[in-house]
Amino acid sequence: MARPRVVELDFIRASAILLVVILHVSAAYVAYSRVDSNVFHLGLLLNQWSRICLPLFVFVSGFGLFYKYGQKNQLKLKDFYLRRFYTVFVPYLVWSFIYMILRDIFNPSFHFIGLPFKDAFLSYINWTFKENIHTPIWFVMMIVQLYAAFPILINPIVKIIKPSKAIAANFLLFLILSVYFRHFMVMTGIYAIDLLQKYYNVNLIGWYFYFILGGIVAQNWEKLKEIKLNKFRIALLYIITTLLVILEAYMGFLTYGQAHLGVYTSTRPTVLINSVVAIPLAFILAQKAMRRDKTAKFFTAISRYSYGIFFVHPQVLTVVKQIVGLIYGTYTTRIFHLILIFMLTIMLSYLFCYIVDKTPMRTVLLGKGKK
Repeated sequence: MARPRVVELDFIRASAILLVVILHVSAAYVAYSRVDSNVFHLGLLLNQWSRICLPLFVFVSGFGLFYKYGQKNQLKLKDFYLRRFYTVFVPYLVWSFIYMILRDIFNPSFHFIGLPFKDAFLSYINWTFKENIHTPIWFVMMIVQLYAAFPILINPIVKIIKPSKAIAANFLLFLILSVYFRHFMVMTGIYAIDLLQKYYNVNLIGWYFYFILGGIVAQNWEKLKEIKLNKFRIALLYIITTLLVILEAYMGFLTYGQAHLGVYTSTRPTVLINSVVAIPLAFILAQKAMRRDKTAKFFTAISRYSYGIFFVHPQVLTVVKQIVGLIYGTYTTRIFHLILIFMLTIMLSYLFCYIVDKTPMRTVLLGKGKK
């Protein structure tokens, strides 16, 4: 028997993709705006505030899978992997190819179009499974690793009797790892271990906590959803932890300069703490938002196309920035530019997904199966 739908996930998923767009829009203002300008400071604030976006995505992915499949005997491995292959991995392969084509067009130093078939194929393989860690879609390869590990994780998580203790232990372990990777990481000389350490921020090592957290919450959802949360305390903790994330980056800017801000990513211990507080707050906000028809429709619509928006928005953002730059002579000097670019990027990305959803390309571009 299918479990009742958790509509709060639509709110969290939609919020996460909106935060992803804010993260990528604000990045240009953090990197290129004058440091004495208002738009630089707003961009830095938004860029750090939105760092919880990927933890939220991983949490929702873990929650969704564990909530749907529950017990291991309900999981048919062949069907599970085939569905993830068609709805998650195939769109990634297609978009990776699209990214290569667009990079060839807009980057004179990159060559792909016109190469002999063998060279083009090898270039595509290298780009898709290696170079994409430098593009926004690196996230898909990481989440695919978690999907691959999911059948192994079901039994241990199903057997958890005390979810609060399990969450606390998992959090403590991941916090220790985060502090180690951030401040004390040492190369061992063992290739496999060093590879995982060096690229922990783009593989499952740097993100598994949120996936398992989603699984624990999903498995105990009937009990956990009845807990009466102190809204004021959670909101206050969220504000405090968010300010700590922002302050950490700002102090780094004051100490090391604008160029150093690129190191303040989502895999920091401060973002971990902020995310753990943001998740229950997101459920509280979701319960209020999803009771209103118009708000519920908005977040459900964004959630429905979140995967497609994730893929297309970086390209839309690139075009929108160029257009705004041509119209105003620049796009990095005013707060109005930031707001305009964000709004246009979201609307055009959604419109693209809405149109594609009406075509046979919906599976390969949006990861959505037949209606």
